[in-house]
Amino acid sequence: MNSATAAWASRAFGHELQSRVISRQVLSGRQAQTAFGERYAFVPMAPQAGALSAVSIDRAGAARYAAHRLHQDAEGLQSASDLFLKLMAEKPAFGLWTAVAEAVSTGKKPSQEIALGEPASAPDSLDANERYLLTGLSLAAEGGEDGWLLEGEAEPPEVQLLFKLDHVRQFARLEEQRANVTATAPGPAGQKALRDSVRHSTIRLDAVLETMPLTIGECSRLEVGQVLELPGIEAGQLSLYAETMNGNVAISQGELGVWKGHRALKLQTPVLESFVKEIAGI
Repeated sequence: MNSATAAWASRAFGHELQSRVISRQVLSGRQAQTAFGERYAFVPMAPQAGALSAVSIDRAGAARYAAHRLHQDAEGLQSASDLFLKLMAEKPAFGLWTAVAEAVSTGKKPSQEIALGEPASAPDSLDANERYLLTGLSLAAEGGEDGWLLEGEAEPPEVQLLFKLDHVRQFARLEEQRANVTATAPGPAGQKALRDSVRHSTIRLDAVLETMPLTIGECSRLEVGQVLELPGIEAGQLSLYAETMNGNVAISQGELGVWKGHRALKLQTPVLESFVKEIAGI
């Protein structure tokens, strides 16, 4: 996915670029319908098989693409109208879709070319009952230097890719069957790739002291300031949870501590190996 996005970005912007995952989030179908904010998002106008459900390009990326195509100064297009930039974003969005969809394909290519449009033009393109994986990627020049992409304190352009979670799982299983993921291969190179993948990932973690079952009726009667008793808990025993493709999963155990004057969580057990492999494999 990273390499496919980087190859697309280099073609679209005319510079050799790197793609770096900056966020991953599992969403319900209803959450996915409003997940793109003010970005220029595109969805298929007709039902499509495969993992990819939507792509989006932010304003900075659309302006940079327009500057490259029109041979203008990118700074001069920062104040361009949303309508103009949205129209300019259609072609690179199609290229991004094609590159990523091919990279994560689990079957043969579709027989006809896909047509993309705004989410408002295809309100049924995202299923409210489906679960999705929203991945954000940042684009920067090779070697970590943002180069031409940055002027002053501007941020590098970002894109988003929305995948059907079940299809991502299927693709991951197929990849594991074909060969061991490079990041988990034995030897120094494989271990370094694994560390780099994990360090560049942005995953929400929840430290949970205790959980308790409540009925809907009991929840409806809760009030602000009410104290719930948690008998038998140990303040130094917490579970670390993360949102994975299999739901919210406990990945380690820890205890409360202090580090450099801040509240901290000290791990008592290694992070679940399957969770680390999942980060490395997406």
